[in-house]
Amino acid sequence: MIKNTLLVLLLFLSFSTFAQNFRLGFQASPHLTWMTSTKDDITRLEMHPGIKYGLEADIFLAGFPRYSLNTGLFVANHSFSANYNIAEPFYINDVTFNQAVDITYKLNYIEIPINIKLKSDQFYRMRFYGQFGLTNMINLSASATSSDSEFTGDNVKDGINRSVIRSYNLSMIMGGGVEYDVGGNTAINVGIQYSNGLTDVTDISALPERTILNSIRLVLGVMF
Repeated sequence: MIKNTLLVLLLFLSFSTFAQNFRLGFQASPHLTWMTSTKDDITRLEMHPGIKYGLEADIFLAGFPRYSLNTGLFVANHSFSANYNIAEPFYINDVTFNQAVDITYKLNYIEIPINIKLKSDQFYRMRFYGQFGLTNMINLSASATSSDSEFTGDNVKDGINRSVIRSYNLSMIMGGGVEYDVGGNTAINVGIQYSNGLTDVTDISALPERTILNSIRLVLGVMF
């Protein structure tokens, strides 16, 4: 009985100590996404809106709240349009494109960011912060529409996801913002975050190029 009591007490103290070294929160942040290509004949048409939402965590480094490892688990919806004005034919699934075409992609990812967040001391109930790091993006689904109606969305969803959109994407993220203390352990998080792709998003036959995904995000969240 005494051993069991001591074990429960030890586990409680361990959890309490760990709980003092991290914060959890929720985030629902709208963003704009666009693409860039290493091939001059593939150009960006326009930015598209999307949203990233999910659970966020700040893990304090060495027990200091001002320095933390920021991570989380998010679902992110991205979309971008590209103009393919290419002389040689290229293929997506079983479709051959022989002339200029506009294609709009809609992509859904699981995002797992890993970055360092540095915070200021609190004054007037506010803490300012900056962050820099990487985010891992795992593709969940993809669809596309084309200006010549060869693609009409969900009817090519599985093929696009399997053969054209790569399953993994890595991006660099940087940003900053402010946390406003509303009382207790709760703070409102507002900031700006820029994401720059580091790996190729697409894998299109007969096109030796790299398509990079970029986005700028308005961070909106609550930390507890």
